[in-house]
Amino acid sequence: DDVQQILSSGQLAGYDKPGYENYGTLFKLIGEIPHNSCLILNSWEPPLDILTFTDDNSAVCLLQLTGLGEAATEILREKGLLDEDQWLNLIDLYQGNPLWLKLVAQTINNLFSVRVSQYLSYEPVFLGDELTLILQQHYQRLSEIEKQAIALFNKEPTPVSLPQLLDKSQVPRAELFKAIQSLVRRGIIEKNVRGSETVFSVIIAIQQYVKMLADSGK
Repeated sequence: DDVQQILSSGQLAGYDKPGYENYGTLFKLIGEIPHNSCLILNSWEPPLDILTFTDDNSAVCLLQLTGLGEAATEILREKGLLDEDQWLNLIDLYQGNPLWLKLVAQTINNLFSVRVSQYLSYEPVFLGDELTLILQQHYQRLSEIEKQAIALFNKEPTPVSLPQLLDKSQVPRAELFKAIQSLVRRGIIEKNVRGSETVFSVIIAIQQYVKMLADSGK
């Protein structure tokens, strides 16, 4: 678990921390040498050493976990939250992440009399100390170019395509592409197909966290 602890903060996703390169060598050997064992790694971001082995013909698989979706309503039901017609909006806000939803449910219980609609009526939404700390840890791992990319996306009211983003950016194209690819690997940027083009957006929880930072002047 938590393989990101041996990866560098302040850089693009997946680079080894100085002094931890032997882990990368180990991962390469496990991917290259035939054996009957199975190694499962859990990480906020994939090590670059593993990405080189994740093609269709490889024994190494990379699975990016998604949220619970509508199944997450059971968490909200167990917590006794009201305004069931707003539950899916709350689930979308936190990508169906079960831990995040449990934490925000506590906040809604404590401050908003279990009313989801009241909680969602505030913009940006109140994240609470526990969830803020988790999002802070994610955000602090980012490189400066990734933070710049997030700021560009957050200026747009809807998901944008790469050509649209490049038209509004002063960041060199290659650097921006690297940053977006890294953020996708971290699960901080989502990509979807809109018509004939691919569009990108920052996950809403990180958007809200960045807005909170801006409002606090940090």
